Amino acid sequence: MKSESIGAGAPISKKDLKDLLHETKETLAVELKNDNSNSTFGYLDLWNVQKRQRTAASMRRRLM
Repeated sequence: MKSESIGAGAPISKKDLKDLLHETKETLAVELKNDNSNSTFGYLDLWNVQKRQRTAASMRRRLM
């Protein structure tokens, strides 16, 4: 009995493997400012989450 394993695709060349494993430098966007950094989770947000959950649950009940 053969004990070979078959791969998921074509073999990768050494050059392609080197390109995939090459580490890139991280860059930061220091000019970008986030104006919504002080936003909080309010009553309206909670209401919307609960409304979406109720709708999803009722739709699941209809499908069964």
